[in-house]
Amino acid sequence: MYTSFVATALLSCFASTALSQSTTLPGYDSNVPSTTTNASLSFGQHYAVLNLDLIEGLVSGINTTAAGQAFITNTANWIDTVHQQTPPPLSIFTRIYFSNAQRPEIAPSDPFFQVAVSLGNATATSPQSQLYHAFSTIPADVVLRKSRYYAGDGNSLEEILSSQKIDTVILSGIRTSGVILSTVYRLFDLNYNVYVISNNTIETPPDTPGINAAILEGIIPKLPASVITIEQATAALCRSGPAVY
Repeated sequence: MYTSFVATALLSCFASTALSQSTTLPGYDSNVPSTTTNASLSFGQHYAVLNLDLIEGLVSGINTTAAGQAFITNTANWIDTVHQQTPPPLSIFTRIYFSNAQRPEIAPSDPFFQVAVSLGNATATSPQSQLYHAFSTIPADVVLRKSRYYAGDGNSLEEILSSQKIDTVILSGIRTSGVILSTVYRLFDLNYNVYVISNNTIETPPDTPGINAAILEGIIPKLPASVITIEQATAALCRSGPAVY
């Protein structure tokens, strides 16, 4: 039976013991242990929140499952909590779509083509490329287009992070073995402090049992980048800032 997420607790900067959804279904596991033991963890002042590929075409594939609903609830409340900060930190969302319906950014011979076809001929106005309705944005947020796994593919992500003197990034998104893993590697190589919120990542079906946990417990910590729980992320957010960018 799933634990109810206490939204009001997560929205409060004084609630460091917020509860999260719990499930052991393949593709999602909120019980992944944190790799950070620092009880006074802070993201500092120069941090950015990256919400990756939270689009209708991907989230709609998991939104009828208990695991998917847990992921959506946790991620949506995290985004709302970030927006409550004064001032709100830099939040960057990514969307996958192509310049036009002919998908000029990708060829049938490209390895990524098999991934891209699942979204059809998605363009900027296609329903499947829009941010999923549960996830809100505010005018200060940045929304970037991409057409590969990496969050900075073909857009100004790296330019924005560098120009704004960002040194720390906190990642949420779908899917763990795609955009999350690809972006962790790239930003780690660029010398950013990288945190992944384990509750806010998920695999899309079909999923091999254990792959989500294997990435979060084995691959990412091996870099080493940090995997934290949503409770730790919320507490660290409250200790951080005021955000500068």
